[in-house]
Amino acid sequence: MKKKEIILLNIWAVIISVFLFSGCGTKDVAGSELVKNAREEYTKLDSAKVIMTNTKTNEIEQTFIFKYDEKDVLTFAYEGKYKDESYAQYNNGYECYTSENGEYTFTQRGDKEFQAYNRDSTHPQANEGLIIFSANAVEKSSVTEENGITCVEHNYDPDEIGAASDEGKVTDFIAKFYFNKDNELLYFTEETLIDSDGEKITHSYKVEITEKNAVEDIENPVEIPKNDNT
Repeated sequence: MKKKEIILLNIWAVIISVFLFSGCGTKDVAGSELVKNAREEYTKLDSAKVIMTNTKTNEIEQTFIFKYDEKDVLTFAYEGKYKDESYAQYNNGYECYTSENGEYTFTQRGDKEFQAYNRDSTHPQANEGLIIFSANAVEKSSVTEENGITCVEHNYDPDEIGAASDEGKVTDFIAKFYFNKDNELLYFTEETLIDSDGEKITHSYKVEITEKNAVEDIENPVEIPKNDNT
């Protein structure tokens, strides 16, 4: 995959290669059917907005909004920031506008670098990989219920899912999924623990899938330079 296509993973402090795979496996994992159903339901959506919030700062660090048209061509807009890095992209299947740390680029159909997406070959954040699940990589799993909310917790083997960080060694990766009484996914969290030469670093994110099948228009978040003629 090109850098532009995996920036949503890289802009977090951790790269999780399992997001790129189907997540299938034969291991008996608690709550697996709930998570697999949530993944399947997500891929059926015609549109949605994904909000990724840093739970330590309560700051939204990433948003991804998408919509398929009547021909199943994908239009999406992404905005993300992490520390001193920022990235924004808008792609309507015909044109692509990108801003990476203030550097603007434009591509369109016919250009070698241009990538269009549709329902059969879609963006990584619009497919089931957004909701992480890889059964054979789960070390511990549990299902608990409180006040009508079901929590599925999966503790992953970091090596098995290819978790890596430039801050140090990833020691734990924990995913928690919260479902309502109708077994509908409300949101999920991902927590990564890193050992940086003895210093313990934690990254924790809450991911919410909102505006399901309710997105009307998608605005281009990329600021186009005034001297650009596109």
